[in-house]
Amino acid sequence: MAVGRDGRDFMGILLAVNLVANVIILGLAGWSLDKYIDGEQNHPHLDGNTTTSFVLMFALIAGVVGACSVIAGIMHFYAWRNESLAEAFSLGIISWALTALAFGYYIQS
Repeated sequence: MAVGRDGRDFMGILLAVNLVANVIILGLAGWSLDKYIDGEQNHPHLDGNTTTSFVLMFALIAGVVGACSVIAGIMHFYAWRNESLAEAFSLGIISWALTALAFGYYIQS
């Protein structure tokens, strides 16, 4: 058995789940930002809070960076080299940090 093979067996499933989660984040944040920009604030989560637009923008940025980290993860899955691991890991950490920032900003508002 090759070194690191155990983690590689589950990597495809986790990448697929991560991609679906990021697509859902992008869809919901994009839809909510569109409703917020159009002034349709009759939804309970768009009550006119001053931080709503910032939270939605951070969520969109986190979703895009997260989708890019999934693409980097897929490239690492096929290459399976140290260089591709560094790229996928660093982009994944940045994606996680942006998601945590958007979530933390939402809790503070």
